[in-house]
Amino acid sequence: MEREELHRRIDLLQNKLKEGKIKFAPHLIDGFWESMKKVRVLSDGMVDPDTVDGRVRSLCMFIAYEDDRQEWKDAVSLREIQEGYFQRVNYAFGQLFEMMTESNADPYKFAGWFSSEDSRVKDCLPVIDAFLEEIKEFWENISDPTWIHLEDSFDSKAVFTGELFPDGRSNVTSSTGLYFDTTILPDPFLKISPMIQFMVDAEKCYEIVRLALQVLSYKSLAIIDIEKPIIAILPDRHNLEDEYRKFVNDCAITDSIEHTKTLFDQDISDGEELLAYYSHFSDADEVVSRLKKPEKLVFATEWDGTLAEQMMRLLEEQGTKLGMKKAGQAVYLHLISRFSQANDAFQRSLQLRGTPIIRAETSWIWYNQMLEYNAGNSDADSLNDLHIARALNSTVKNEMPWMGNIPPDALIEIRQAGAMDEIRHLLSSGLKSLIEANSNNFYRTGDQVFENLDVAFKEHEQKIKELTSKRWTFAGKDIGSFVVVGGIEITAALTGLPLYGALGAMAGMTGAIPNVKDLKEQYKKLKAEDSEINSTGVGILLKNKSV
Repeated sequence: MEREELHRRIDLLQNKLKEGKIKFAPHLIDGFWESMKKVRVLSDGMVDPDTVDGRVRSLCMFIAYEDDRQEWKDAVSLREIQEGYFQRVNYAFGQLFEMMTESNADPYKFAGWFSSEDSRVKDCLPVIDAFLEEIKEFWENISDPTWIHLEDSFDSKAVFTGELFPDGRSNVTSSTGLYFDTTILPDPFLKISPMIQFMVDAEKCYEIVRLALQVLSYKSLAIIDIEKPIIAILPDRHNLEDEYRKFVNDCAITDSIEHTKTLFDQDISDGEELLAYYSHFSDADEVVSRLKKPEKLVFATEWDGTLAEQMMRLLEEQGTKLGMKKAGQAVYLHLISRFSQANDAFQRSLQLRGTPIIRAETSWIWYNQMLEYNAGNSDADSLNDLHIARALNSTVKNEMPWMGNIPPDALIEIRQAGAMDEIRHLLSSGLKSLIEANSNNFYRTGDQVFENLDVAFKEHEQKIKELTSKRWTFAGKDIGSFVVVGGIEITAALTGLPLYGALGAMAGMTGAIPNVKDLKEQYKKLKAEDSEINSTGVGILLKNKSV
């Protein structure tokens, strides 16, 4: 350690001691002060390193670590970082995002159209190259404080992983935003940068434009001024830290060795032997014929064809780009890639104290296989969150379409109303016993989450029906269905029409058109009960339910 840094740490320690911010266990305090009495300062005003023993150095290191982290957080807020990131994406691609929004297209269709014209691709490539350089430089400068902010946050966190970025046809926070305070999304531009060199110009244009449009769809959620951010973009450490990349690769090799034992009943000792084993398979049919458990070798759940045909497809699409020509080498590449992704997802979530969100079915399968080979690394609470996250992105998504379409303003309203606790309770109710019975049975826990929601909504809808059935009248007419006119809309589900439209239709049929003054008087009598229902978490969700 440099002498100047040691001196700085000693100063930090002394300041913390003066401020009374360090407490010692009774049996340690005497030894600490004996060590501190030995510390000397030389004639140049700097501490003498030879007088600082291991006890003091260890404490200094911990204090400096915490102090440096706090300095980073004080220097730049997470919201400022997010604003800086989205400003850069918006500067390069904001006009395209506006065009996509106006045309009511999704990122895939718009990016496909945009990259179909050679002249547009040619004009866009310099913008893309400059943008990718800017984003890389941005994260190199600001990655540490971004990670520190999110690591030190005690909020509940969903960590999206398994794909470059969430699917552009839906908003991942429609489900994660209900149970987790913050959903952490990866910056897709750093993630895709190693693959850019293998893309032709049109493909490069398509991928970057598509990802930029997907990123910008989260801008409003990321920079909204609320206490706990709904969205945060965080760079991967893979492309910024060599040691982390090596660590993840070593984990992937270990898991691949275990998986090879499962697939072929073949014992492998190290990474070199692993590559050599797969390299001796030239033919896909030969690989398949040797498999003991072919169901454990999954390439892509959406692919058709036999296992051998899928293997050759992988070789053609990915292997040849990396100089691999044999079917066995493609399998090796697939194992390393998939287990690297799974271990990165696990480590990323672990470091952030968050729950991994994996929506891609193939990624989910490989993540579970990684967990099997690393059993015991997840505690009960994190496993409970993982089950809920999986249920929200599978069973609920299929059974209750509204769950995947909660608009951003509804998520913000839930936060502002303080309704998160209610929602989290009903989502997790009854899951603990199921998880303890079978920690891998995500199907049953998905059903339990759906049942909890279904029961809650039925009870809540009954309360609304009770409120609207009150026999208050106006001009001789029942105005139960007018309960929210001039106020908060409960739901169009009760009438099949938006409530302002329902009011107009009923008034037209009866010939009674209430004036605003009298209607507001009646409304005041209902508002208290109405607000009690609508301010609950379930009420806000039901209000925004698609019908």
